[in-house]
Amino acid sequence: MKIEKIINPIAQENTYLLSNSSFKLIIDPGSDLSALMEHINLTDSPVSGILLTHAHFDHIMGLEALKNAFPAAPIFLHEAEKDWPKDPYFNASALLLGREVTAPKADHFYKFNTSYELSGFKFRILETPGHSIGGVSLVFDEEGLVFTGDALLKNAIGRWDLPTGNHNQLIDAIEKQLFTLPEHYIVLPGHGPQTTIGTEKTFNPFFK
Repeated sequence: MKIEKIINPIAQENTYLLSNSSFKLIIDPGSDLSALMEHINLTDSPVSGILLTHAHFDHIMGLEALKNAFPAAPIFLHEAEKDWPKDPYFNASALLLGREVTAPKADHFYKFNTSYELSGFKFRILETPGHSIGGVSLVFDEEGLVFTGDALLKNAIGRWDLPTGNHNQLIDAIEKQLFTLPEHYIVLPGHGPQTTIGTEKTFNPFFK
């Protein structure tokens, strides 16, 4: 599996483009859709799914145009945030951006305690709320990877001062869901550089 990261301009949010021999998978389409489309159009393989770690505006700004370009690609989101793409208060665009952002609603809600296989991509979902009530992390066990959205970052954690944010819930989710993963697993966060589970368990100042 090939992974490409696009750093978007609005909030330096990361979009990830995953590719196998036949298909592509998008994680968190951010604010720079043109850069994402350039990467997508390098090959003819179709987009088989769009996975959202949560529904804050910076992670969904490219969603409508991406869905228009690939209408057959299903959007996945936690059910707790099912209305957020259409709600500028909860997606925080009205609070932080100064203008309202809306995006298409999800086609599917994540199921937990199950494994997904989507066009050859195998992954499972962990609930990691606290930055937002429906925050999730996407675990690719065969590759030793976890996409943590805005829950766990390198030497940091996500903010908890937006609607439904909760500091204690975030700490608990990271400790119980993410820090129980193998220490060699690579962490690919929603903002900033990659790290590993072991590095964050040892050096992240929020867990000293």
